[in-house]
Amino acid sequence: MKTFSKIEISVIKSTAKNVAPFITKKAKVDEQIAATKEKIQKMLEEKLQKLEAEKAGYQSIIDSMNQAVKQITGGYTTEDLVVVTKEGTGQIGDNGKEIMKTVYNLKYPETVIPETIVPPTTEDNPGSDFDIDKENAEVASEEMPEEIIKEQDKVAEEAANADPFENAVEGDPFNQ
Repeated sequence: MKTFSKIEISVIKSTAKNVAPFITKKAKVDEQIAATKEKIQKMLEEKLQKLEAEKAGYQSIIDSMNQAVKQITGGYTTEDLVVVTKEGTGQIGDNGKEIMKTVYNLKYPETVIPETIVPPTTEDNPGSDFDIDKENAEVASEEMPEEIIKEQDKVAEEAANADPFENAVEGDPFNQ
């Protein structure tokens, strides 16, 4: 244990007296730093919540619009199948910048999806739409009378062989 002389004690006390106002100011700055960090963290969390809600809204719209594509392709979405690129047109716009056009190209030739790419699925997730649809399909096929199944097959065959433009009117914009 060190023992201080009277002079050393006097120097320590005098220095403490001179440093005290700065220690108080430093403590106030520490409080301000903590308060600012807390305020920034709260603002950041609120901003992130707003952005996550906005993203969820967009995802809901995307999912609903991609539903038909998923049904046609077996679970793939346009994000899985299409590459969106911007290409220059060679023309200059009013703002002095080149006019760009958006091009949508399929990732896979002939729209054939390689077997190595597996679409996202909700299979084996309890309570998922896949499981519910699978259960309903199994029940429906077990309960359907054979005549109804034959009738459905007949209608499907007729639809496949039908000419969609059979009764089209000349000049019809949808018959181009």
